[in-house]
Amino acid sequence: MRPSLSFLLAFLLFLPATPEEVSAETWTDNTGQFKIEAEFVGVEGRSIVLRLSDGSTKNVPIERLSEASRNRAKQLYEAAKSKPAAARPMIAEPATPDTSSGSATPSIARNRDDFAPAVPPVLPMPAFPDNGSLQQTVDFVIGQALAGHPEVVWYALPAEVRREVDSDEVRAAMRPSIEMQVDAQKPIQDVANKVCEILIRQKQFILNTPMVKMAPPQVMQMVQPLYDPASGLIYELVHCAFDSKMMLDDSVTTFVDHYGPRIGGHLRVLVQTAPPGMIEQFTSQIVVNQIDDSSGTITVPKQGGGTTVVEMVAYGGRWMPKDFVATWKEKGGTMASGMAEQFENNQEAFKASQQQMAQATGMIAGMANQFLQPMLDAKTQQEFDAAVTQAMMTAAMFQNQAGPGLAPGPAARNPAFGQ
Repeated sequence: MRPSLSFLLAFLLFLPATPEEVSAETWTDNTGQFKIEAEFVGVEGRSIVLRLSDGSTKNVPIERLSEASRNRAKQLYEAAKSKPAAARPMIAEPATPDTSSGSATPSIARNRDDFAPAVPPVLPMPAFPDNGSLQQTVDFVIGQALAGHPEVVWYALPAEVRREVDSDEVRAAMRPSIEMQVDAQKPIQDVANKVCEILIRQKQFILNTPMVKMAPPQVMQMVQPLYDPASGLIYELVHCAFDSKMMLDDSVTTFVDHYGPRIGGHLRVLVQTAPPGMIEQFTSQIVVNQIDDSSGTITVPKQGGGTTVVEMVAYGGRWMPKDFVATWKEKGGTMASGMAEQFENNQEAFKASQQQMAQATGMIAGMANQFLQPMLDAKTQQEFDAAVTQAMMTAAMFQNQAGPGLAPGPAARNPAFGQ
């Protein structure tokens, strides 16, 4: 291990410190293929924290830095350490955005499983730029999403849209269908939660299964640091997906303020494993063209090649897709009555589809628990490997024997979501 890397790793337990005066400079990786222009913020865990030109931060693993960049980080860290007044500690748990970010509803306490993984720290999301340019809006959304705030998409909506979605009338109209879905999906929720518990409690057994140990060393070097944030992300996504009633009992704003930084914290750690500059290379392909004060386009690359052009218009202090604004101007203010009418017209079909779903999910959940519980109960590697083998055999047998009668029929239209 090089002396400069050893020196930085010695400070992993300290809170990151920020120099009083720093400016953007070039940081390079140890392959020489990637570089990034950013300001040094501090050291967090096994990474340095850099601030990009759009104000977002990016964590870069120390071991991925070139020797020159590691030496520079060491120099800046030493300078910051001697000036504690300039330090800016990271937050141990994701903080709820304050009223300046658009939310006036504090995050409510939620019950956490005793195996719930710790949430990686994220800084509070700053206020969304009202009446900004199209480029400022795009930069802010991308920057905050990468910084661990997927809830930025909610705050990108005009205030009048958020107010109507969060109104008592709309949430009351959504309640009947969502409560039916919650009851029908309960068996699958229990299975998903048990999978999360196995991933977290039985981590060492999973990493030592014969199938995983047969992977090439370079693959294992990637899997080890990704395992915890990936497990944490799965845990938070599962709880987010099955917590629809939180939106009804509190609000969508409370929901996104609670789960956004939790999902984003784990996702941010996963993104940090990308080589320096790789994410920026992708985002640089997004072309923003503001035509005038109220119109413009965003050109986004497709995964398989080519691009998609989205027409944007200024509306309510925000930039929104033109088609969305047209629909909102036509139907805004009528969401509650529209949902109530759809549910009334489709109530019997929706109930029948939910009952069918409940039967199918109950049967699948019962079979899943037969091989998941032994994995969770395993106390030795041998017991865990035997449970995995039995699960694979059961899954193969189920796949071979399953007939069309086991699959749920087409779901009735969900009046709460218009699907």
